[in-house]
Amino acid sequence: MAFLIILTKVKKVNDILLHEIVELQNNYKAVLARAADNIFIEDTHAILDEINIFWYRYKKLVQCAFKYLSKPYRTYVFTAATILDINDNEHYPFLCFGDYHIWDDPIYSYIQMAIESSNEKFSSELQELVQATIKDNIEILNNVNDKIFIFPIRMISGIAKEIIHKAAHKAFFSLFSDPPKTMEEYIKSFHTIDEITLGLRKGVEKMIILSEDDDSTIDLQKRFDEYKSSASLPLQEDASDALIFWFTLFGYLSQAFDIMLTCSGYHFIPYIRFTVAFKYLLILSGNLRDVPDLDMWLFKSSVAHVMHKSFDKEKYSKVDFDKFVQTVKLSNFEQRVFCALNEHGISLENPSVQETVKHLNEQLSACFVSK
Repeated sequence: MAFLIILTKVKKVNDILLHEIVELQNNYKAVLARAADNIFIEDTHAILDEINIFWYRYKKLVQCAFKYLSKPYRTYVFTAATILDINDNEHYPFLCFGDYHIWDDPIYSYIQMAIESSNEKFSSELQELVQATIKDNIEILNNVNDKIFIFPIRMISGIAKEIIHKAAHKAFFSLFSDPPKTMEEYIKSFHTIDEITLGLRKGVEKMIILSEDDDSTIDLQKRFDEYKSSASLPLQEDASDALIFWFTLFGYLSQAFDIMLTCSGYHFIPYIRFTVAFKYLLILSGNLRDVPDLDMWLFKSSVAHVMHKSFDKEKYSKVDFDKFVQTVKLSNFEQRVFCALNEHGISLENPSVQETVKHLNEQLSACFVSK
């Protein structure tokens, strides 16, 4: 009897919390609507500041939701992306796993880039990026606000940026056979990509990924030159190869550490579409075996990544979205997928993308075979 009373109280608290979060989302939509109307009229920095202030005002409520709204590792977070494109039906595969779903709003990161950038071209592109993200967020809140929450998770997490930056610098310096001890030493020791390549530890070059289409079988010098000619970065146009190389890898490493610490702290599963971010998460995880439940949530994240890459959007987007989600849930799709993977010995230690895709497709088809 006492146990039932506790469950009832927990449900009541969760219902109240959920109601508060829904109201918060509506308030955020109003902030975004004002921002969308003024993006080309007012200063972009002022608009970003208003969004930033909004989230700091509700920080404690959001942190409370992170802790108590969902069971551990039952919330999936779409992160390391600039957009969750529901017009391209990316929300279909995202809703296949988990009980709650969060879009990790990237606008907060644009605030830092806007503050730190000295490149006018990049600042102009940033304004367009902000506009696109605002539009995308409003689309989510208008169409799937009952299924996907929007929070700037890594801004609200409370994890000290100094910890993340220190870890990222340490990881970056460890790439070299004679690791620099400081940024000053790094900048003094290296200038060109040729010098950097000669200074790297043996075998590291193949692990370095610069962009989504990067081919690690090609020499790093050539890959870097192609990346440098096409990438838009918040650096001065005459920035050295060493600075560009550091800025790019430090960004990826910081992002991976941030995701790892945040998701471990709140017991979330990172849902990562961006292949580069996902690979750096895998690379770093090999050296951080003491992170709680790492193997478990990293395996779930890996399966979700494969799910996103292999999902047949053309086929399943023909199904009404609400019906799709309901069918997937009632058919126990997630449980069936992981049971099938377990039965065939597929795990984080024994991965197989091809076999994972096969089981994902089989189990998803089975959900709709009689529908």
